[in-house]
Amino acid sequence: MFRRDYSVLITAHSGEKVYSFHINRWALRAAAVLFLAVAAGSIAVIYTTVVNYRVLNEAVVPAYASNIILAEENMRLYEEIETRDNAIGSLEFRVEKEREEYAQALARLHASIKRLNKFYTDLKIMAGFRLSADEAKRLSGDVEDLGSGGPSMDRYEYVQSMLIQQDEEFIRESINRESLLAKECSRCEKEFLVLKAMLEKKKSLLADMPDMSPVKGIITSYFGARRANGVHNGLDIGAPLGTPIVAPADAVVIKAGPSPLYGNVVFLDHGEGVTSRYAHLSDVNCSVGDRVVRGDVIAFTGATGWATGSHLHYEIRINGVPVDPINYLNDKLQVHIVDGSKRINVDIPEDFEETLELVDAEDAPIGGPGEE
Repeated sequence: MFRRDYSVLITAHSGEKVYSFHINRWALRAAAVLFLAVAAGSIAVIYTTVVNYRVLNEAVVPAYASNIILAEENMRLYEEIETRDNAIGSLEFRVEKEREEYAQALARLHASIKRLNKFYTDLKIMAGFRLSADEAKRLSGDVEDLGSGGPSMDRYEYVQSMLIQQDEEFIRESINRESLLAKECSRCEKEFLVLKAMLEKKKSLLADMPDMSPVKGIITSYFGARRANGVHNGLDIGAPLGTPIVAPADAVVIKAGPSPLYGNVVFLDHGEGVTSRYAHLSDVNCSVGDRVVRGDVIAFTGATGWATGSHLHYEIRINGVPVDPINYLNDKLQVHIVDGSKRINVDIPEDFEETLELVDAEDAPIGGPGEE
């Protein structure tokens, strides 16, 4: 191949001039070898590239698909994390709100117990009971309040003092305050039970204490008026014959029957040294030993014994000593006063003694129907 030299002729289309190139056979052989070498190298490169592409493609495609899956999984995890962060934020907000509401509830309960203590003390004072030393100190504000706040801590400060604490400290403080409030509630309950028992006892005493008129009528002679036979120890209430006489309080009948000077009488024992007497009765409606309650009819007005007209002689005695029954009348009765020229019927004023000043006991004694 290429054993001879070659010439290449180049002529114009018009044929006017011809160019000639001489090519040596060795140059052609070198060019052919170079071309074959380049072609073989190119083929090798292309082959290697194709093979590597196939290998890389086989490796990259699954990795790309895996990357897509990982990207989708990352997106899903990101969304879950965002959702959880939102949920945690919402829970934290709710916990903070519930924590504040809890602290406010404790503060309200705290304030309620303080008001309850004040109400208890006021009730005790109104009922006339003595205060203990602790109750007096609490009333004057010398006793420290529940918890660490003291009596000067208001509700806002109380709540803020709870909210600024860490979770564990908040829980411990909450348990401590709940325990204190529970003890305070228990103490209040016991104190109210004691007050209830005291009030029930006092109610029983009040029920046994005369505080109403035993008969409707007009007062014709007052307590302490001087009589020919001594000082008048009771109150005379004029009323028509047979008017019902009622027990002014709960009592036990200790006497019921005739008496030389007072005619038919009823004596009641109200307890605690308090007794009441009813005289000049037309008839008796109870027996010795009977238990009567306020409002029970025990007798009827009359003029038996040493009396000039139908009336009730009413006495109250404390430990055997006569006291003025006018102080034990809640309802108003008419007062029959003789001032020497005329009779005046008036309602009992709040201060009966001032009304009695209208009468000169020596010059114008109480008179009228029913005078003993």
